[in-house]
Amino acid sequence: MASVCNLFSFMCMREPPKKKNVQHRIHPNHQAYDAVVVWNGKENQKAKKNGISFDVILKPATAETMKPPIHFSSLGEVKRRELSQEQIENKLKKAEQRRSLIEQEKKEQLAKEREKVMKVVNKAQNVNEEFSKKTKEKLQRAMEIRRENRENQIKTLQGRLREHSQKVQEVQRAGEEMVRSFEAKSEMKLSQKMEVYEENRQSQLKSMLAKLQEHAYHIDEVCQSGENRGSTTDDLQEQLIQKMENALRNREEQLRALQERLAEH
Repeated sequence: MASVCNLFSFMCMREPPKKKNVQHRIHPNHQAYDAVVVWNGKENQKAKKNGISFDVILKPATAETMKPPIHFSSLGEVKRRELSQEQIENKLKKAEQRRSLIEQEKKEQLAKEREKVMKVVNKAQNVNEEFSKKTKEKLQRAMEIRRENRENQIKTLQGRLREHSQKVQEVQRAGEEMVRSFEAKSEMKLSQKMEVYEENRQSQLKSMLAKLQEHAYHIDEVCQSGENRGSTTDDLQEQLIQKMENALRNREEQLRALQERLAEH
């Protein structure tokens, strides 16, 4: 719309933006018009719901909208303008006031920022103190729990050591009893073996003595039969006597060796 107004040298009656205070100058030989835009869309086009339509209506501007042209002074006139002493003092006072206001605003802003910083610092200190307090409590609680667990572990270990020592003592007593029973049994078996051995030795001695007696009796019988025989020669008697002596000597040696062996056992 602004481009249309510029093209036809018409003044747009829209409200200018607040940030830009632009005053349009109209040439005195041109006539001003009010612009009303009404858009109806393209021809042979169906109307749409929630659409926008506007038309452009041009008409001469009224007296209320007409404004006198603004005349700006040239740079030469501005340079040639001189200020009086009062104006200079007033300007200096206003500048000093503005400076003092600016400094006061800066001080207030700095005070506010300092206050905010102090609040943030105090809040951070409070948070750190609370965190350190909670951390200290947690550490103390953890130390107490660890101490209790250690005491419980020491108690359980002591109980296990007592049980182990009791088991060791029981095993030691059982071993001592086993050793005593084994010694008793071995002594009993040894005594039984000695008794059996002694009985066997006595029976062997008795059997040998009985055999010797039988042999001596046989020798006596042979001697008597030899004496009764008057027809035997002296050579035969000597051989028989020699054989008998050798047999008796061998029997005595065997008997002596057997006695020595029994004495060693």
